Amino acid sequence: MLDKERIWEIRQYDKHKAGCLAAELGISPLVTGILLERGLNDTESMREFLYGSTTPFHDPFLLRDMEKSVRRIEKALRVGEKITVYGDYDVDGISASSLLYIYLQSRGAQVQTYIPQRKSEGYGLNDDALQSIAEGGTTLVITVDCGISGLHEVENAPQCLDIIITDHHTVPEQLPPAFAIVNAKQADDAYPFKELSGVGIAFKLCQALEQKVPGRLPEWAELTELAALGTVADIVPLIGENRELVRRGLAAMESTQLVGLRALIEASGLSGQRIASDNIGFGLAPRLNAVGRLEHAQRAVELLVTDDAYKAAEIAAELNRENSLRQDISKQIQEEAEALLAQEEHIDTAIVLASEGWHQGVIGIVASRLVDKYHLPTILLSISGDMAKGSCRSIPALNLYEAIAAEADILTQFGGHHQAAGLTLPAEKVEEFRRRFKEFVRQVLKPEDYQPRQIVDCVIGDKGEITLQDLQELQLLEPCGCANMPPVFAFRHALLHNGKAMGREQNHLQFLLDKGDFSYRCIMWNSSALLYFMYDSMIADVAFQPKINVWRDETTVQLHAVSIRQELSVGDFRAHLASKYQLLTALARTNNQLLVFVNDSSHIVPELEEPQLAPYIKLLAYNQLKAMDASTLQSANVVFLDFPLESLADMVKTLRQRGAQSLFLLYKQQDGGALVEQLPLLYPDREGMTKAYRLVMELLQQRSELDISWLLQKNQQELSENAIKIMAELGFVSLKNGIIRKNVIKRCQLEDSPLYVELQARRRDFENIYKENLRLTQYDLLRG
Repeated sequence: MLDKERIWEIRQYDKHKAGCLAAELGISPLVTGILLERGLNDTESMREFLYGSTTPFHDPFLLRDMEKSVRRIEKALRVGEKITVYGDYDVDGISASSLLYIYLQSRGAQVQTYIPQRKSEGYGLNDDALQSIAEGGTTLVITVDCGISGLHEVENAPQCLDIIITDHHTVPEQLPPAFAIVNAKQADDAYPFKELSGVGIAFKLCQALEQKVPGRLPEWAELTELAALGTVADIVPLIGENRELVRRGLAAMESTQLVGLRALIEASGLSGQRIASDNIGFGLAPRLNAVGRLEHAQRAVELLVTDDAYKAAEIAAELNRENSLRQDISKQIQEEAEALLAQEEHIDTAIVLASEGWHQGVIGIVASRLVDKYHLPTILLSISGDMAKGSCRSIPALNLYEAIAAEADILTQFGGHHQAAGLTLPAEKVEEFRRRFKEFVRQVLKPEDYQPRQIVDCVIGDKGEITLQDLQELQLLEPCGCANMPPVFAFRHALLHNGKAMGREQNHLQFLLDKGDFSYRCIMWNSSALLYFMYDSMIADVAFQPKINVWRDETTVQLHAVSIRQELSVGDFRAHLASKYQLLTALARTNNQLLVFVNDSSHIVPELEEPQLAPYIKLLAYNQLKAMDASTLQSANVVFLDFPLESLADMVKTLRQRGAQSLFLLYKQQDGGALVEQLPLLYPDREGMTKAYRLVMELLQQRSELDISWLLQKNQQELSENAIKIMAELGFVSLKNGIIRKNVIKRCQLEDSPLYVELQARRRDFENIYKENLRLTQYDLLRG
């Protein structure tokens, strides 16, 4: 129903030292403070990080087999051999193929590119492709962003082919018998930076071809805009050489001479703008990826390498259309995946879903979204005939490559990284794989690993001011991405109001935030479900990324919220259209235990005995709450399922005192109305007692005695056991061993019955509690 609440990890740094370093560097202490907490402790390292180094690149010949690769390529250039650059169909592979093609073409090479078709050929090298390439006259194949897992394909490649593998993926135990392998992750590789992307390795190959001999620092640094594309899109750490490649590449994009890239920038609506790393991640990369996911990534390579402006504009428009189609398909697949999840009894450990017809090029996007929503390792499998191809995404605590490798005996092919991977297996093995993969994850991960974390770089003081100048200086931290995330700030005890859903699908959240003398507009993506926890004048801590927003020529600071927390979060679902049992089932599907409070825990309704619900709830009575210890209440979400006959305000106060974190109000207002209708039976007043008296006396005129069980069952809408007990206390009847007999009636008052007096007091208490519980809002419950 809702995303898991994030645990905040607030980083600390020496504010005095940050101030001193800021004075030396002439920048904001916000920037130096963030750099301090990220491990940079002096002005020299900070200056190099912010402004770049004069010698940012390592000697490419430190990479194993680089010298051998250069000699072979130089030979091919000299004698005019045909070279094929064999790439992957993602943005890293597309940009790597384009970069190496453009460079080799500038050296006069007879060169072509080959990108496998995702659906028909799949990832990496394949036998048919290598055979076709050889038949076309190629004698040298250079892979980019693939090949390291192609043991079988290289072994079976045509004899006329020399294959140089350049890759950055995890190295398997047995390497392909290629002519040369350039991959910094090889065990005996001396290269000092291990986190290059596929295009980063291709860039180093070009540097080595220019440098020609080892032992010098490289000077060639062209085509960095292509290197930046793949490096950002492949989510490799933006530190070391990667940071320098992207920093230079972003600057180069704004004045690039690459006709195709200019057309792509224009089609993405980024012309004339300062391009940042998130413009690649959310603008350029999805368009390049879309054509590879749905059609053929070769088209994207054609765009990036062309010098024909008309052709470039045509392909860029085509990529825009493909991207729109990709969005529609991914939305449909996500809906279908959620429908499959809804059929599962419980969602835990890991998500493995399979379906026929899912587009192989899109399931990776949907898998990433499910990881974001459920914070569970996720694998989506597309079944076609007797084979299934999967895209896999993980959470930080799980090494996905190792988890998949553990099931290698039933896989046809697999490869990838710590957090993302792909695999192929026989369709008949899907259920076995699902069981084994989930069991592996269950054994490896601890309960706390499933709890998402939110790093907060800095808590802004009570003054609450964030200036445009602060944001301009924070741009010095760009390029941001993996291992250099955009800084996250937080306000404590901010005032939130005017929350509402926004966006075409009303799935985003917008609200206003007041702190000190300042007010900010906030947006929280894909979080409109949090409206059930929000109310005007809500006091909460908010973690956010500050952004510069320009609207109608007005420049302001806007906050992109990433997490909201309160000491006790109260979700008010009392007006939700779904029934309380539907809501409870949705909650139980993603929670291992819920503390569910009702008025009478001894009376269990059938809905609570359903198999998808019963194992994950602990049923308790409201009157047990005060006796519960803090640790129990802090370890699980609390649910109020019945309209309470106890004071709601008092119970919420108890929850706050005991440190409970989340409360869900699922009961409906009509539940309270139903209780009010029962009042005459539960707490009979004078009118109710008059009706009861007449009913019993009429029956006793017809027979000498009545069985109380029979009487109550036959007249359950008009008569209660309490009414009979009151009549017995007043002497109208005798009640012994469940048998009612008529007594000699003496004149008396209803108030002569202690039970009647007690029930009237309880009725008045309930009516007061009912009115109060009906009136209380989240604000009333949590203020003060």
